[in-house]
Amino acid sequence: TMTLNIPTDQLPTSTFTCGPSQGHPVVRETPLYKTAFERSHRAKDISTDGLYKEAGDNLRKLLSLPDDYTVIFFMGGATPALDAVAWSLTTNSISGLSFGAFSKLWCKKIASCLEDSVKKDFKEAAEGEFFPKEKPDYNASLVVLTPNETSTGTQIPNEYLEEAWRAKGKDTLIAWDCTSCAGGRLLPQNQFDVMVFSMQKCFGVGGGSSVIIMSPAAVKRIEEAKKYRRIPYSLDLTEAVKKAQEKAQTVNTPSTTNIWMFNEACKWMNENGGLKAMDALCRTHYDYLMKWVSSTDWLAPLIKDEAHRSYTTLTLEITDPKIDCAEISKALKATGLPNLQDGIKKYSSVKQNSLRIACFPFVDIHGTQQYEKLTKAVDTIVAQLRKEAK
Repeated sequence: TMTLNIPTDQLPTSTFTCGPSQGHPVVRETPLYKTAFERSHRAKDISTDGLYKEAGDNLRKLLSLPDDYTVIFFMGGATPALDAVAWSLTTNSISGLSFGAFSKLWCKKIASCLEDSVKKDFKEAAEGEFFPKEKPDYNASLVVLTPNETSTGTQIPNEYLEEAWRAKGKDTLIAWDCTSCAGGRLLPQNQFDVMVFSMQKCFGVGGGSSVIIMSPAAVKRIEEAKKYRRIPYSLDLTEAVKKAQEKAQTVNTPSTTNIWMFNEACKWMNENGGLKAMDALCRTHYDYLMKWVSSTDWLAPLIKDEAHRSYTTLTLEITDPKIDCAEISKALKATGLPNLQDGIKKYSSVKQNSLRIACFPFVDIHGTQQYEKLTKAVDTIVAQLRKEAK
């Protein structure tokens, strides 16, 4: 593996991976014992009158949620949360868009476990394309949408999400998996019945914790769905809603450290311009990378249509066949720096020779300095690869 002859102080200190991602400086500098991880999740000063309640309130403020929406801290990452939503809120039909690893998870792997009697209608991107041409069935009992697809860096434009909200049937719930954009993208405000996200992306929290936000219509649906199936205890949202609403508690023991980290992230975001400023920060990171791309002769955005291109996770295609994305990742790994160990690399299910880079707020809260150091390192690697290829 090539050695990168760049002084360590000229290399970035941030991680650019898409999760678990870069934490906020306050989080990274706080001793573990201060995160209340040894306390009972039933203690009032931790839950009802403390950290959990505060974290929920700070999230409400950040996302401008209506008072009657319920915020649940859920066990595990987004995957079990998506399972819970599918099992607890689907009645006789489910529809959605499948256009990458994460939307496919919800549409195919999770929905396929529902009974055969449930009508499943998922629109897929055609071969060689990144977004489905057909619209989902807006009359299905549950419509699942992934505003930002982590794997390919495709996004569903706001206009599309607004149209879905307008077009939904009277008994339809619209559910969003916002794992890759919650806290970093301004979405159509409250035009969803369910929002799910893992805390490990824009919020820079460790893995294994998620959030489910539910409208009153979604809460009401839980009882109706029980007429259709027996729901496994851990995926049944009845108790989760009750505990969240009455006591700001969880059904089983959560990671209090993760909720502490999440609360710190929400506090910082609210104090520094709210969601609007976080959206602008992600765009600043994205704009810098796009400017860099245009200055190279070996890179292009994988998603050509800007309206469908995510600015929270950006996937860049390598257009020079002599340059292998794996070699770039290897060279970054060889620095021995933990933040670059995971490198910037292509997502496993993406066929194209590509690099995926996180543009989340905390990757660089000050602007683009971290990205400038990264691109300089990558330019050096590519120059060396080209020299060796001659």
